[in-house]
Amino acid sequence: MAYRRVGNDFMDEEEYEFHAIGVWSFWVFIAAAFFTGYNIQEFIPDEWPKWARFASTIIPAVIVGGILGALGIFIRIAFFFALTWGVIGLVLYWIWQSI
Repeated sequence: MAYRRVGNDFMDEEEYEFHAIGVWSFWVFIAAAFFTGYNIQEFIPDEWPKWARFASTIIPAVIVGGILGALGIFIRIAFFFALTWGVIGLVLYWIWQSI
């Protein structure tokens, strides 16, 4: 059984997979919350009080980030699936253009 070193820890495959899913979920949460909070600003009226604008930005951002963070394993699989097929498509396109 192979062990992987992460920081000062050595992890087996199961522990490493759990760690990798956690890291993906964290960054998906951060990206989704930032993206949602940034884009929702367009729809919030400037006439609202500051606390209402803040709450109507933060609450949906955290909700969307939490949902997508919980789906981090599926997003990770979809990302690598799309990346793999993108590379295959690029190679096939390059071969097609060279013929």
